[in-house]
Amino acid sequence: MGLGCSYGRFGFFRHMLRVAGLLALICAVPAGCARDRESVLRAQLAEWFFLGDTLYFRSRARCTGAVFSVSVDRPRPALAVAEHPDDAKAALREHAVAAIRVEGVSPAMLTDAMLLSGAGSFGKQALAAGALSVACFEGSEAGAALYEALNRPGATLIYDAGNAGLMVLDPARYRVYYVAGDVW
Repeated sequence: MGLGCSYGRFGFFRHMLRVAGLLALICAVPAGCARDRESVLRAQLAEWFFLGDTLYFRSRARCTGAVFSVSVDRPRPALAVAEHPDDAKAALREHAVAAIRVEGVSPAMLTDAMLLSGAGSFGKQALAAGALSVACFEGSEAGAALYEALNRPGATLIYDAGNAGLMVLDPARYRVYYVAGDVW
């Protein structure tokens, strides 16, 4: 059987396996996301929030977690905040970033509501980002504070599809929490 090369009967397949192994190794090394560096993440989030100090930052191969103080308990005008899941879904589709805040409703409750509504993709993406970032908060006080923020009525839930990042703006503690995870 002539393959037009000099690999021999099984040499071609061994060569392809080596190439596939090399490609897998290259793909396994993360290319690096903007969120992997504190300074770059801060610059991005400063477009949406009135950032103060970095209170926590950890970035690993599969996740990034950060907490920043904020001087104002709401996002900058550049980030429109929806008051209904359908509006948040439309904003995510149109701008690849969406924020939602409903008085008296926590981000965790909003996620549940969005999963059950026509805005399910927003809810699924937010849950996935949060679930994949657990390792970046394990054993830290920041993880417990994030849990509180997710369950605080009136906190703002933000999802950035470009970085697969979930943010929670906690108005009671003047903090913004950022979580993101990778699947590879």
